[in-house]
Amino acid sequence: MAGWQIYDYVDGEGTNQFETWSNGLERKYRAMLNRKLKALEDETEHGLIPGLVVGPIRGYPHIYKLQIGGKVKLRPLLCKGPIDPNNELTLLIGATERDWKFDPKNAPETAEKRRQEIIRDSRRRCNHVKVL
Repeated sequence: MAGWQIYDYVDGEGTNQFETWSNGLERKYRAMLNRKLKALEDETEHGLIPGLVVGPIRGYPHIYKLQIGGKVKLRPLLCKGPIDPNNELTLLIGATERDWKFDPKNAPETAEKRRQEIIRDSRRRCNHVKVL
């Protein structure tokens, strides 16, 4: 059985927003992100690896966060599906966290809005683009 299929959110202009965010990360953080996403792709039980994927976030029943440590706490927000929640994960927005607060502050709201956009139009996502 294959692991999770991972997708990235694409905005109305066709820009892969998660790829753009990933390109702005330092190389070591991109490597950490890629390792964690690879672990999810390889997860044959389709579980959300404890300690790596946390959620749902309070107030957002469909939004989860990846926990990637380091000096900067990467907290990309994602959802199961939303087209096939048993087999897919969609990266909705890149974010960081400091003192239990997201940067950008509205990351959970933006993630939920983007999830709804994908439900209305599945072309608002693409296969995950790994940034080296």
